[in-house]
Amino acid sequence: MNEQNQFHYSRIVIAAYRLPFKIVSKKDKVSLVQNSGGLVSAMLALSQKMKNNPDNNLKHKIVWAGIKEVSSEKLSDKNLENSEFDLCPVSIPENINNKYYGGFCNNLIWPLFHYFPSLSVNDNSYFDAYQKANELFCDELIKIIKPNDFIWIHDYQLFLLPYMIRKKIPEAVIGFFLHIPFPSFEIFRIMPRKWRKEIINGVLGSDLIGFHTNDYTQHFLKSVKCTTGFECRHNIIYAQDRIVKADAFPIGIDFDKFHDACGLPVINLQKLKIQKHIADKKMVFSIDRLDYSKGLLERLNGIELFLELHTEWHERVIFNLVVVPSRDTISRYKEMKIEIEATVGRINGKYSNLSWRPVIYQYKSLKFNELVALYNMSDVGLITPLRDGMNLVAKEYIACQKDNNGMLILSEMAGASSELNEALIINPTDKNEMADAIFNALEMGDDEKKYRIQKMQNRLKKYNIFTWANDFFNQANTIVKEQYIMKVKYINSLILQNIQEKYKDANNRVLFLDYDGTLVPFTNNPENATIDIPTFDLIKLLCDDEKNTVVIISGREKEFLETIFGNLKITLVAEHGYFIKIPGQKWMNELELDFMWKVSVLPILIGYEDRCNGSFVEIKHASLAWHYRDVETEFANVRLAELKDELIGIIGNKENLIITEGHKVLEIKNKGYDKGQTVKKILNTLEPDFIIAMGDDNTDEDIFKVLPVSAVSIKVGSEPSFSKYNLRSQKDVWSFLKSINYIK
Repeated sequence: MNEQNQFHYSRIVIAAYRLPFKIVSKKDKVSLVQNSGGLVSAMLALSQKMKNNPDNNLKHKIVWAGIKEVSSEKLSDKNLENSEFDLCPVSIPENINNKYYGGFCNNLIWPLFHYFPSLSVNDNSYFDAYQKANELFCDELIKIIKPNDFIWIHDYQLFLLPYMIRKKIPEAVIGFFLHIPFPSFEIFRIMPRKWRKEIINGVLGSDLIGFHTNDYTQHFLKSVKCTTGFECRHNIIYAQDRIVKADAFPIGIDFDKFHDACGLPVINLQKLKIQKHIADKKMVFSIDRLDYSKGLLERLNGIELFLELHTEWHERVIFNLVVVPSRDTISRYKEMKIEIEATVGRINGKYSNLSWRPVIYQYKSLKFNELVALYNMSDVGLITPLRDGMNLVAKEYIACQKDNNGMLILSEMAGASSELNEALIINPTDKNEMADAIFNALEMGDDEKKYRIQKMQNRLKKYNIFTWANDFFNQANTIVKEQYIMKVKYINSLILQNIQEKYKDANNRVLFLDYDGTLVPFTNNPENATIDIPTFDLIKLLCDDEKNTVVIISGREKEFLETIFGNLKITLVAEHGYFIKIPGQKWMNELELDFMWKVSVLPILIGYEDRCNGSFVEIKHASLAWHYRDVETEFANVRLAELKDELIGIIGNKENLIITEGHKVLEIKNKGYDKGQTVKKILNTLEPDFIIAMGDDNTDEDIFKVLPVSAVSIKVGSEPSFSKYNLRSQKDVWSFLKSINYIK
């Protein structure tokens, strides 16, 4: 980490299902054995790097909470001592863990999130155990969390934990990272409604939520909108009284560790052993855990077709298939292992001879030295999962292409494919495409392979495991600062008194007032949202004060505003700034815009009006709006997401158009004007000594952003905002305006 990117917290507190070390108990002796897995390797490397960097504030070892996998009563703090982490074991009774981890995590979330819904199991007792296990994690973490800790929660086993901690420690800084795919909403919604709501709300207890790819991020944001109705803009979720950010952080590897290891003497010895077995043959290497999401049988089918189509490669190539043991006590995995071994046997029986066996199958874990040697010597890396969150094996393989230019064949369903696009990217279910890719990789010239490998290596060097972690921490710092800026701060008696005094002392005041949701409450039919007599009379009093310039700034059409306020000494701004009317003058518009886009957009909106009962289209002079206030929330959110996707597909390339969202309305309009730009023009003309701005939705944020620091900006409602203050509801607006109007 460099001086520009310092770690601002005193400790990292990690929560993950497993500890970084297995606690092994033998003959009353307890020892620690490092767990395998990308997260553990990443955090070990990060811990060592951060401890050696004097420029960050990390003065303590990383704290790691995970389940205690032994029941030994003799487990003590001394048993847990190690140089890298302070361990915090979480005890989960076996009967709960079986249904929590074995049930909800492995029988529901894992298959569902990897797009195997037919294998998912819904069981109420599973979710009960899942909640209980997350509570047990929370109980242990609450005991150890200190001020200025960064709490980093990892993976699908702990979806509920962020919100649980947030309830206990509201000021905690919490990050969450998901290491598996987040599915599309159409898959996610297969889960019972109550469970998916609990999962979304649980994760939203975080400040920052990380995923491996932008696709997973967007799937999550759509699920948030469809499940909760919260607004999401530019990866920011407006969750009740706080904002949360979701973004993509593709996890990297310790590139130098793998790349530099290729030249070590111990690796060279391993390579000599391998060379004796393969002689002058090419080697295609494949390694994955035993899991249905890894596409192992599909991989073997592709290999078999290659051997059938390309007899010229017989006795010239060896396929080394390493399957790492995983969950082999579960019947489904046992059956898969048997089928894999039977397929390997069939292929070898069909094509092998006394001097050549095409598939070398190993069911084992590999040590680091063995793995690096195989990576380095392989002419082709064949990594083809059916669905994978990232797949670090693909990145490790590329890092190990130091002196031997191998080529990577990678599934388009792996998260790594979005970064490693110089690899041969294939559909893992298409055995014809896989067979062709194997042939192309083996036949590819050295110059082309070197060019592709170097491009990928340069990328992996730049965004390695340390960059990944640093990026996450920096984004967490940024969102916490944004939360502070947008923190909900209700107007109390002291604040009101201060505003009243400034109002009284001012001689040139400007009041910017939104209409819908501010001066009048929302109605299902906007035409019924007419101003009541007390509010109108109050606005008239404000307008009659010679020290005041009152501006009604709204998304409404000019005719509507003219009908209500036309007889007052008031400035009117219609359609978010497209039209403006100064007292005693006619409506003005200085913009020359092309509205031909309406021809293609209007039929789409009308189609959604037909498909979504209760919604309607409003045709304005400068924009089109789709209103859905009278539609059931979850259904409306689904249709809204679909409409946005369709509109983005049509107008995404048109730089002159934008899509804006207000309260239960989506609007399409030209760029070049908004409420904020109009407010700036008005202020430049008037140069006031006191400013009040009040509004309730996203379009009013444009106003709050451009106001000077001295202005009094007020968000109507409890949402986070760039405004200084909040009023709890629209009902409080009249009381506030009345209180300042009678200050003389």
